[in-house]
Amino acid sequence: MTQALLQQLLNGLSIGFGYALIALGLTLAFGVLHIINFGHGEVVMLGALTVVLANKLLGLPYLAALPLAMLVGALVGWVFDALAVSPLLRRTEGRTDILLTTFAVGVLFNQAVLSVWGPAPARVDGLQGRFELAGVGLSSQRLFVIVASIAALVALDLLARRTRFGTEMRALAQSEHAARVVGIDVKSVGTRAFLLAAVVGGLGGALLAPITSYSPMLGQAVLIKAFVIVVLGGLGSAGGAVLCALAVGVIEAMLGLVMEEGMAAATVYSLMLLVLLVRPQGLAGAAR
Repeated sequence: MTQALLQQLLNGLSIGFGYALIALGLTLAFGVLHIINFGHGEVVMLGALTVVLANKLLGLPYLAALPLAMLVGALVGWVFDALAVSPLLRRTEGRTDILLTTFAVGVLFNQAVLSVWGPAPARVDGLQGRFELAGVGLSSQRLFVIVASIAALVALDLLARRTRFGTEMRALAQSEHAARVVGIDVKSVGTRAFLLAAVVGGLGGALLAPITSYSPMLGQAVLIKAFVIVVLGGLGSAGGAVLCALAVGVIEAMLGLVMEEGMAAATVYSLMLLVLLVRPQGLAGAAR
């Protein structure tokens, strides 16, 4: 029984780190631009699809396809920004309308994928091999997801704290007006932050693709979980999003031992409802 619990703990952590990258993309867009990107799930889905196509059509190994997934994430993010975000940020009530425009562009991407690729799921082989210790094993792919996610999270933290762009993002997150006053190009910084969020989402999808498999519905599934994580952690809190992503991944894995997947997901959503009732600002959010 102990080995089974440890096994599920490791499996949950590997999934949780993938969730962390995906949720961090949502958190980044909300924290800097104060918008909610309802199309973020399709960015994740297209990142996963990229590694599938790169492997099956181009014959590229999994690791070589990861930069392509990040590039596709950036390109898709640019489309979202050009069509659904930047034009509306100039309007007084534009941030509310962005909920609808990003959702609409996301539906367009989803329908385009369904028309060209079809609804069939697909698998891509990740890293091969398995590590065993005291009867508890972890596949090379799951270990890679953990290591790559940690590296990406550290890189994002360094970018936010040690670079000029990171300082500009944090200034814009605190006050758009003050950022303009000190000479920051608010539009440029906002666009780059949104593209960075899309790159992170594309990478998250590519990392999870060999574990969860690709499906055109992948984006919708992970978007719901990402919103749960962001709400639990506190809107705009990067640290809260990461910690809650790991917690959600572990809770899902543990509940999988005693109940079916649908009930496990319902339990996690119930947890979100409870947190909203008791602490509306989220576990790591500041009280208002």
